[in-house]
Amino acid sequence: MEKRATIYDIAREAGVSTATVTRVLAGHPSVKTATREKVQRVIDAHAYTPSASARDLERGQTKTIAIVMPAVINPYFTRVYNAAYREAEACGYYAWLFQIEEHKPIPRELVDELIRRRMDGVIFAGGIWSTQRTGLPEALERLRHYMPVVTICPPAVDLDCICIHSDLVACSRLPVRHLHALGHRRIAFIGGSMRLNDPSKRGENFLEELRALDLPDDPAYHVDAGFDAESGERAVLRMLSGLDRRRWPTGIIAFNDQMALGAIKQLKQMGLSLPSDMAIIGCDNQFFCPYTDPPLTTVDLHPEEMTQSAVRELLLARDNQAGAFSLMREASLIVRESCGAKLGYRKLG
Repeated sequence: MEKRATIYDIAREAGVSTATVTRVLAGHPSVKTATREKVQRVIDAHAYTPSASARDLERGQTKTIAIVMPAVINPYFTRVYNAAYREAEACGYYAWLFQIEEHKPIPRELVDELIRRRMDGVIFAGGIWSTQRTGLPEALERLRHYMPVVTICPPAVDLDCICIHSDLVACSRLPVRHLHALGHRRIAFIGGSMRLNDPSKRGENFLEELRALDLPDDPAYHVDAGFDAESGERAVLRMLSGLDRRRWPTGIIAFNDQMALGAIKQLKQMGLSLPSDMAIIGCDNQFFCPYTDPPLTTVDLHPEEMTQSAVRELLLARDNQAGAFSLMREASLIVRESCGAKLGYRKLG
C-alpha cells in the first residue's frame, strides 16, 4: 500500500513552504497564480487531502480538552469523567484524562504537557482543592495564558476562573432537616476532617444546621474519619464505643455513600437494626445505594449535569473569552428505607 503523502511531501516536491501549501488549500488570494498552479498539480498527483487534525491545528484547535482529577477509584470521579467524555464527544471534542495523586503538589510537568498538546481547555475536578496543595494557583495562572480553565470545586476556593459547584450547604441541610422532621434530636456526622481545611465545609455546615434547629451539637457526634468504607466502619466503632448507650445518636449522616456503606456494616455487627435502631443517610447517590440493606437514603449532587455544564462553559469560554464566574447546581435528597421515613414520625431522644 502506497504511503499517504503529507503536507511536508507536497511542500518539498513543489519547492514551497508548508504555509504556502496551506494557503493554496484554503484558496488564499495572496498566492501567485503560477505558484498556486504548481502546488495544485502536486496536490492532484498525490490526491492529497489535509487531515482533520492538521486543519484544526491551522485554526488553533486540537478538538481535545483535558480533565484533571484524582485517581478514578471513587465511583463519583468515574461518573464525572464519563459525563465529561460523553458531553465533549457530543460537541465534537475528545476528553483526555490526567490524574493527580491526593495531597501531592501539582506537577509542573503536567502543566507543560497540557500546553505542549495545545489543549482547547482544561477542567479541574474532584478532591484536589486544598489550600495546602502546592502549586495549584500557579498552575492555573500559567494555564490561563494558553487555554480556558473551568473548575468543578467548592466556591470557597479562591480561584480566578469559571467555577461549577454543588449546593454544598444543602448537602448538610437536607439530611439534618429530614431526620429532624422524623423526630431525631441526636444526630451525628462521620467523615471528612474538621482539622484539615476542607473546602466543601460539609462538617461545618452540619454543625450550623444543628444550631439553627436547636439540636445538640455534642462534639462526640462529629467524628473525623476519612472518605472510604473502612473509614465508615472505624468512625461508627470509635463513636459508639466512647459513649454510654443512652447517649448514642439515633441518626447518622455520612460524608459520602462509601462511608455510609461501612457504617451500615459496623452497625449491623454491633447488633443494631436499621433504621429502627439507627437511621443513616449518605451523600453522592452512588449506583449501589438502592442495593444496600436497607437501601440507602442519600443526597444527589447531580455530578453528570454539573460536568456537562462545565464542558459547555469551557467550550463557550474558548470562543468568547468569558471572565471568571461561579455557577451552582442544586442538590436533592433521595429518600429510601435507611432513614426510617416509612416508620413515620417518632419521638426520639
